[in-house]
Amino acid sequence: GRAAYGQGTGPILMDDVICLGFEAELQHCSLTSRHDCHHEEDASVSCATIRLRGDHATHSEGRVEVLQNGVWGTVCDDDWDINDATVVCRQLGSPHALSAPGRAAYGQGTGPILMDNVECRGSEAKLQQCNFTTSRDCGHDEDASVSCATIRLRGRYATDSEGRVEVFREGVWGTVCDDDWDINDATVVCRQLGYSSALSAPGRAAYGQGTGPILMDDVRCVGFETELQDCLLSRRHDCLHAEDASVSCGFTATIRLRGEHATHSEGRVEVFQNGVWGT
Repeated sequence: GRAAYGQGTGPILMDDVICLGFEAELQHCSLTSRHDCHHEEDASVSCATIRLRGDHATHSEGRVEVLQNGVWGTVCDDDWDINDATVVCRQLGSPHALSAPGRAAYGQGTGPILMDNVECRGSEAKLQQCNFTTSRDCGHDEDASVSCATIRLRGRYATDSEGRVEVFREGVWGTVCDDDWDINDATVVCRQLGYSSALSAPGRAAYGQGTGPILMDDVRCVGFETELQDCLLSRRHDCLHAEDASVSCGFTATIRLRGEHATHSEGRVEVFQNGVWGT
């Protein structure tokens, strides 16, 4: 804001613009055509120079494409690894990468291949800040891809294992309402974050109120689901951020001994995986 790119001239056509982030055009957002502004309050944007495209691509997974000199192009998978994918995901607003597929996992792109031999440390803010070359020894069958995390924990005193649950949908982070929120729902969230179990499932914005859209309500997980999005839920809600759902995650034993005459030192080996004990 504050005319960061200089003051414009002519009429000020929009004021009090409030978008959720899903709208196709700015004109579809809530706004007023009356204003009490001057041109020193002209609004500006800085647009993304990276995107995900391809077969079955979403806002959190797909073929990596970068913008350079007004042209979109792909990235070659030579030296492509989880550090590179982490930078891409962070640039897209996701906290970390789940995987870094190569070999055009989401289909082959078109146009120029703009980056090759990308070598990120993982701490860079943008992929373009990493070491890379512009060599042309790749084909589009080597297009690089990413899969990014779609869930995170935020809020007052939040840590990697506890906090307010926020989910990533259509390029926007939002919260989950605590209607029907229980330990089964929290278990799915915790497993999705890499923990083996949930310790508790606090509601009532236990880690502070979030902002932005409330993306899920009436979540009802059995506890075996891979992701929270796989559970029964409603995209409509009647909630306020005072009802934001949270979790506290931890680790439990993932191996045990059972059977006839079993003891703590001998018996049939059983392992815990995806919420289920098996042999």
